[in-house]
Amino acid sequence: MKKKSIIFFFTLITIFGTIYFHTNTLSVTHHQISLGHGNKKLRLAHITDLHTKGMNYLEEQLTVALKQENPDIIVITGDLANPSGTKEGYVSVLKELKAKKGVYLVQGNWEYWESIPDLKGILESSNIKNLTNQTIQIDQDLWFVGFDDSEEGLPELNVINSIPKSASKLALFHSPAFFDKTADLIQLNLAGHTHGGQVRIPFFGPLWLPRGSGNYAMGWYEKEKSKLYVSRGIGTSILPIRFNCSPELAIIDINY
Repeated sequence: MKKKSIIFFFTLITIFGTIYFHTNTLSVTHHQISLGHGNKKLRLAHITDLHTKGMNYLEEQLTVALKQENPDIIVITGDLANPSGTKEGYVSVLKELKAKKGVYLVQGNWEYWESIPDLKGILESSNIKNLTNQTIQIDQDLWFVGFDDSEEGLPELNVINSIPKSASKLALFHSPAFFDKTADLIQLNLAGHTHGGQVRIPFFGPLWLPRGSGNYAMGWYEKEKSKLYVSRGIGTSILPIRFNCSPELAIIDINY
């Protein structure tokens, strides 16, 4: 009986230790993609689903990783909001996100569920541009377009009409199911929302994915000559745990 109790005790420690490690250890993933046949390069950092309450252990790992990776540009594909978030907490994290060519954000579903008071002021004080339903020319041959969340907001697909047809295009949106609308229109698409499932059972996959995920859980997808990358994100929602699905900062080196 004593032996069984010891085994049970160490099994519990192992399970909870693994969950803690998977929830609180940031993974930096690296990717390369070509848009067109030019010889220009851009290093992009993709952040999503921060769900932050302020500068804590994960956020500290994120800022250290960004300094090491030195991206040219940072994008945030929604879900900054946290039910316990404060203006001071959001600013403490966002002001640390710096890149030579700027930081850009689009809204996610949680920006509607847990509306952030003075989001505009928070972003302005952190030098972050809200690209929701807007376009911006990053370089002569490269444009970014941001869309509102397709589940809770009103994405305006026609904003891409302001971009020259010959330009390389990169889209930012939160819910990956929106890729079904942008495929064949935009070469590279970045999304979040799914958290990769947060809890992934080996040989089975995610226990659950939220509405708006479509057939896109995490990683790379291709459709109609367009590509989508779905990041696992940084924070958690509903359940404050991750298993077999660590937080992610995606670094994408783009040739264009």
